[in-house]
Amino acid sequence: MEMKQILNRPDLEIDDMITGTAFGYDYLSREKGKSRLWSGDKDGSETLFFQKELAGLSFLATFAKDVGFSLNPDEVLNTAAKLLYDYFQYSFAVFSLAEGSGGLTGYSPLDSAGCRRSWLKVVKEYPEMKYRSINGHLLLGLATPVLPMHADNQPVVIELVDNIGTITLYGCEEDARQAEYAILAGVAGCLTTAIRNAREHDRVKELSLRDSLTGLYNRRILEEILHLEENKRRQTPLALLLIDVDNFKAINDTFGHPAGDSVLTVLAKILMDNSRKENIVARYGGEEFAVLLNNTGLDTALLVADRLRMKLSEQVFTFSGRKVSFTGSIGVSHNDGVTAIPETLLSRADQALYQAKRSGKNRVCSHEVAQIAILPEKRRRPPVRIGVNRFDGATIAG
Repeated sequence: MEMKQILNRPDLEIDDMITGTAFGYDYLSREKGKSRLWSGDKDGSETLFFQKELAGLSFLATFAKDVGFSLNPDEVLNTAAKLLYDYFQYSFAVFSLAEGSGGLTGYSPLDSAGCRRSWLKVVKEYPEMKYRSINGHLLLGLATPVLPMHADNQPVVIELVDNIGTITLYGCEEDARQAEYAILAGVAGCLTTAIRNAREHDRVKELSLRDSLTGLYNRRILEEILHLEENKRRQTPLALLLIDVDNFKAINDTFGHPAGDSVLTVLAKILMDNSRKENIVARYGGEEFAVLLNNTGLDTALLVADRLRMKLSEQVFTFSGRKVSFTGSIGVSHNDGVTAIPETLLSRADQALYQAKRSGKNRVCSHEVAQIAILPEKRRRPPVRIGVNRFDGATIAG
């Protein structure tokens, strides 16, 4: 019976595993000669050999269970780092994972604040590694920093499956550094599976948060974020913009839904490119989009909204050999630093958007006024070409 088969035997008792009766003494006798980690037993004690084999099996069983418990990628790596330290007693570990799997992360039992000099030699081998990405002794479950005992030993390298990445353990004890292949392969297999599961969970979760066409947050997430802002930012001004593509139905009816999708995708990119990282951009539904501006008063929100309106009007598309431009109307609401429930912010922005549409489109309105807050400047409107046809606000070159 091979080692991996033993791990799949939940019926085995500890005493049976130590004595070898559960899986056969012949196996352990045969494997003892192959084992690089535990075959250096000078006194020939079979009990000691069994105990060390059991330690390896127990480590792999615990490692497989614990790293697979979480679907959070960071928690998976942190758990793996802690368990690997318990077994290998490394002085520094580098998790170098492929893009989308976790990047470059370091772990050390040293004090992350006071032992950078001890890490310098290792860090130089990884130009992309930042000191802030190195986790110290507390994350490994140690009350105090532990100085390296075997810093000059050759590292242990664990290659993960399918080129997901590698784990390099520096400064391990000599016995651990010569760990048998079965243990290293077991670690690689378990961690690869855990990382894959975490990545897939993140992918599915992201799909539930994002609009499939534009990649922006969806309406549900916007509403949840508004509820969080209601509780966390009671004294912070918030502004909400609702943006609607003017006469979007005409574009769909004239050129087809692929053309409409192209317009929405470009609009989403414009909103993202012209918003701060801390702002939230979402597809609210259909051709409506929302931008939540943090720490922003009404005057600034109106200026931001008008800048976005002008950016939209500057876009020109070519569908079926014909040039098409479009405009957008924007409604603005804000809480002026006083808590407003999410439904109120959304309702006010929707009322302001309705006013912008009713007032002629291609303009910005605030919920505080019953008239247009900012009139579009004629000199900034897209130029009218000779021979163009206008239909419901969108411009098509003939």
